[in-house]
Amino acid sequence: MIAISSAILLVSSGTFSALARADQDTLRTYWLDEPGLVAAFLFDGDLSEATGNFGAGHVIGNRVFTEHGGSISFAEGVQGDAVVLNGASGVRLPDGLIDGYTYSVSLWVKPEAASMFTTTFFGGYSTDGFQRWISFVPVGPIGSETMVWSGNDPWYDANTGLTIPLNEWSHLALTVDHGKIVVYVNGVERFSGTGFPDVFAEIDPVFALAVNYWDAPFTGMIDHLRIYDVAIGSDRVAELAAGAPEIAEPESPFRDVTVHDPEVIRVGGTFYIFGSHLAVAKSQDLIVWEQLSRDWARDNPIIPNPGEELREAMLWPQPNAESTWAKSVIELNGQFYMFFSAAHWYSPGRSAIAIAIAEDIEGPYRYDGMILKGYGQGAVIESVDGLVGERYDIARHPGVIDPHVFFDTNGVLWMVYGSYAGGIHIIELDPADGRPKPGQGYGVRIAGGNHAPMEGPFIQHLSQTGYYYLMVSFGTLAPGGGYDIRVARSKNPYGPFLDPSGKDLNSFIDHDDRLLIDGRNWRNSDPFGAKLLGNFRLRESGIGYVSPGHSSMCYDEATGQIFAIFHSRFPGFGHMHNVRVHQLFLNQEGWLVMAPHRYAGETIGTYSEGDIIGTYQYINHGTRIQENWDDANPMITESRTIELEADGAISGDVTGTWELTDNHYATITIDGEVFHGVFLEQWDNGLGKHVMAFTALSDGNVSIWGSRIP
Repeated sequence: MIAISSAILLVSSGTFSALARADQDTLRTYWLDEPGLVAAFLFDGDLSEATGNFGAGHVIGNRVFTEHGGSISFAEGVQGDAVVLNGASGVRLPDGLIDGYTYSVSLWVKPEAASMFTTTFFGGYSTDGFQRWISFVPVGPIGSETMVWSGNDPWYDANTGLTIPLNEWSHLALTVDHGKIVVYVNGVERFSGTGFPDVFAEIDPVFALAVNYWDAPFTGMIDHLRIYDVAIGSDRVAELAAGAPEIAEPESPFRDVTVHDPEVIRVGGTFYIFGSHLAVAKSQDLIVWEQLSRDWARDNPIIPNPGEELREAMLWPQPNAESTWAKSVIELNGQFYMFFSAAHWYSPGRSAIAIAIAEDIEGPYRYDGMILKGYGQGAVIESVDGLVGERYDIARHPGVIDPHVFFDTNGVLWMVYGSYAGGIHIIELDPADGRPKPGQGYGVRIAGGNHAPMEGPFIQHLSQTGYYYLMVSFGTLAPGGGYDIRVARSKNPYGPFLDPSGKDLNSFIDHDDRLLIDGRNWRNSDPFGAKLLGNFRLRESGIGYVSPGHSSMCYDEATGQIFAIFHSRFPGFGHMHNVRVHQLFLNQEGWLVMAPHRYAGETIGTYSEGDIIGTYQYINHGTRIQENWDDANPMITESRTIELEADGAISGDVTGTWELTDNHYATITIDGEVFHGVFLEQWDNGLGKHVMAFTALSDGNVSIWGSRIP
């Protein structure tokens, strides 16, 4: 029992008076006159609703639609009794508890076991092809944190940065006020955000405790559930949570955010990432992130009322765009120019890149017009200078999305862009207004074409080597689509971009515009580009990625550090995605290799052979695009186990040799293939320990990783 008082409190016309705890009859009127309170479930031996506004709840089975087979009991709770859930049952609450866009939920929970996605309070609706719901989960999909989770169109993650403990009472509360959501744990605000969806609009939701449509039921106890039709204030939440203990901050150094297709820009000492659907986040250290905006909504602070502000661009695709896709922000003329994509899944070819401008990096941005348009197959090109009157050919002309805008070392402003069928193109822009310089058409193709599955380009110049590095995603973004991250390099921003094997990524169409390699057969694309990262799972660490992609890079000239910032899905989590940051290193041959674990502040050090020897989880990323079109069971490379022995031998699931040179460089030979890379110590967030790791790349475009098992 929580020691909040020897008495409970009764609210009457806003005045609190003491009431003996033993007076169970009066418990039924507990806070019944509180403004905005519409339902109260005290669970003192039954499932009745105390205000009289609703009927009682009833016991159900292991899903909201399973009416039979459930059982519950009651035991001592926070005040009086609490309902005990056995992990196979739930409570169906009365319909109509929440029917607006302003509400609050407060409850006490005591989980006995924890499993991902398991709900305490759930409200929503699901049928074939449509879901809309809200769920308060003790263990959520972002860092296993306690969170309010909503889906699935749009997804929304209100993560608290901590996980409530097992076998202890914790107080949870959420308030929603027309898109603004605040989440509390034990009376302390842990999340505040905007753009939360109007979950209960135009649906007939069901409400339940401990169960939803899909996941394992809750095991533990729940007490004093309160529902309000107002957004109660922080002082009221603190009163409801009186007596709750402090929860220790988690050991993990990370705070995660959700930004699909993230592109990074550094302003002063702050890193910003802008992505699809107007999701934006920022960080001071690339480790702890703050979500600034999440989705396409009227109250989005980056572009308020975006449907109206960007209306012209949104109407160009057919069907019309429902949101913006990937974007690139750059500082020009003392302002911030956002180059954004307007497209629709069912509008192949007909897409656009447009500009919005702001005085401040965090907005608000105002629309400034479309700068480049794509057209449907066979349509007459009307507005692309240099191609007016020609027919748009989807195999040769670019999908006009996924911009990255940058200055080269000579001060020339470029936009690299493109998706799929027609390949990746680069076009010179006028820095005075961000528009393409005249007469260029769609610019120069530098990769792909003829339906090769490439998109999301980013170009970064590195002064250490004098090369421009093109990072691009192969495959497609769905869990079963096999998104991966690849790299090639050139001495010029417009190519040719070659991979370590010497192949030009622009080999699918020749210089006379003849189609050479059929990109519709994805096996024809497999051999191109150094594959830095694909689907994988480190078994012992219990961590892995699915369809990681759309990477941008950040290069710190002062420290020489290079980072890749991308989104990823995760094994077993469907379409849910978060941002990941991994450090990149140049190997002995001037090629980029990616650290196996996410960046946690580490710098590469000086190591001895004694630091290296040990047992490792081993990943070979291969060259294949890992598509299988099964979102529920994507193709994942599982780690194998190897031993790096003191005599330089490698044994175990693969065999070969290893060598440490120049403090941290690695030369690894496996089955006759030579890999060059680095050793470094990293934080393994799955094991919660620092471990030695290695990353290396071969001339055959194959990356290998190792992560030592303590």
